[in-house]
Amino acid sequence: MTVRVLTRILVLIALTAIGMAVGATVALSAPTHRSAPATLEGHTLCIEATRAAERSQQLAPHLLGAISLAETGRWDRAHRASFAWPWTVMAEGRGRYLPSKAAAIAEVMKLQARGVKNIDVGCMQVNLHYHADAFDNLNEAFDPGTNANYAAAFLRGLKDEVGTWKDAVAYYHSRDDQRGDAYQGRVYDLWYGQRTNLVTVAAGSAVPVTPEAVAADTRRAEMSRDRVRRAEQYRMIKAARAANAEFLRKQRAIIDARNAAAFEARKAQVMAEWEELKRKRAARAGG
Repeated sequence: MTVRVLTRILVLIALTAIGMAVGATVALSAPTHRSAPATLEGHTLCIEATRAAERSQQLAPHLLGAISLAETGRWDRAHRASFAWPWTVMAEGRGRYLPSKAAAIAEVMKLQARGVKNIDVGCMQVNLHYHADAFDNLNEAFDPGTNANYAAAFLRGLKDEVGTWKDAVAYYHSRDDQRGDAYQGRVYDLWYGQRTNLVTVAAGSAVPVTPEAVAADTRRAEMSRDRVRRAEQYRMIKAARAANAEFLRKQRAIIDARNAAAFEARKAQVMAEWEELKRKRAARAGG
């Protein structure tokens, strides 16, 4: 092996090593999508916005806040409560909890650049595809007040359409009965189970973490679960009654059809006998 060849091999090895090192550096410096930690400050932005929107749309107090928790809430061990997050982005079946409004906007722009359209944003997770006219721009979409105001008006419209708050909450998520009912149950669990949290945050005070508050929230959660269980039992009873009524209707239809067929057969037989009797009479009269 000549010195020239050996030198070329050593240069190639060196260049390869440099390339690998640069690649590793780029990989290590690439941004990652770690979830931002839930904080009381971020939670407060959503809850204060939802409370103001509830007042403007005359919604049940703290119901919109419970929906925000169902949409974006994460459990905080220090406060023993679920915290909403204003910079939440949901797309492609995955929730993204960004550290700031700017980061959330950048994430949505990146998703849209890839052609993703089904994107939920903000405290109330308003879908940018199905509610394309809700906001003038992404800055508005991630403004907690604007986001909550649109969601409140939408929920109020659903209530006016379907007649009850429970059905409106279910329809906020889905018009599919099974998915909507499950979502409604979750929202009402949060509404009753975290009432103290929602009230105190909306009032601007710190979340109390006293044993009495925890016990009260636990009792409310149990009451909510009992209500959901009773509602499910009632739904099952109604479904069973409806199925039984439908079975009886079909049985009656079968019996009626059978009786009608038997009547027509007997009628045909009588008519045939009558025709035969007339034929015999005519034959005797002519003979």
